[in-house]
Amino acid sequence: MLTKEELLDLDVPPLIKNVSLELYKEFSVSYLLPRRFVYHFSDGSKINIEFTEWGIYHMLSIQHINSRIKNNEFFQKIDNGLTFNDFKVDNSVKARFKDQKKRISMFACIYNTLRKGQAFYIPSGKVKNTNNVKVNYILYRTLDNNNGMNLGVRQESGKFVPLTILISKQSSLMNYVDVENFKLVEKLEITDMMGNIIETISYALINKYAAK
Repeated sequence: MLTKEELLDLDVPPLIKNVSLELYKEFSVSYLLPRRFVYHFSDGSKINIEFTEWGIYHMLSIQHINSRIKNNEFFQKIDNGLTFNDFKVDNSVKARFKDQKKRISMFACIYNTLRKGQAFYIPSGKVKNTNNVKVNYILYRTLDNNNGMNLGVRQESGKFVPLTILISKQSSLMNYVDVENFKLVEKLEITDMMGNIIETISYALINKYAAK
């Protein structure tokens, strides 16, 4: 079983047996919910990304696996003993859980995707090659298993909230993004909710040498 600290640097989606709902909840409470990710773009704009319990619920596709679990009760259900094994009792739930395993394991790589991913703006709000996924931005990164992780971020109540993970295959890594709407990140500030800086990453030199 991985630790919550190991999830900070993960670039390879783990086997499902090496993560758990309890681990994801602990990781979220320790590192995602208390932090704000501020992206400064080269055009002078910026966005503040903040996590929510209901957004994490959606990223893990719980609503598709068992809709009886409500998004505002997700962490409480985990505290009360909810595990992946509960998704294996009923055959229909088990089948849906199997369909979502890859996305669930990819959630383990979310922190490095936030730190190292490329940003794409979605002017229409609708993600291409999907039926009804609506977000304002996608943070994209190719993981070490050669799949693309697409973290969908939507503006809700004045802040940008991660709420979906889309997986693109090696054969079509840019399936969900439009390169014409690439947003060059110059700086990322990771802060606590009071604005105190935890980490600053400047991409100016990285971008300069990458362009050569």
